[in-house]
Amino acid sequence: MSERTMISSAIEADLMQLVALHRLLDFALSQSLEGNTDDRILEGVVILTRMIGRKVRRLADKLLAGESSCCD
Repeated sequence: MSERTMISSAIEADLMQLVALHRLLDFALSQSLEGNTDDRILEGVVILTRMIGRKVRRLADKLLAGESSCCD
């Protein structure tokens, strides 16, 4: 009884972008923890954190809108 969820190519692209942004954030944080901290890395961490938050909100809105339209 496997249920497959179909997503649009736009949502798939958003998910891939989210994964890429998360990997960049992970790299920036690991550089910071290794002592390679300067203002550029910390600025990058802040920017990436904000971008990821916006992308997650937009993606959640798309998914919830799609879910509600399919159930009406």
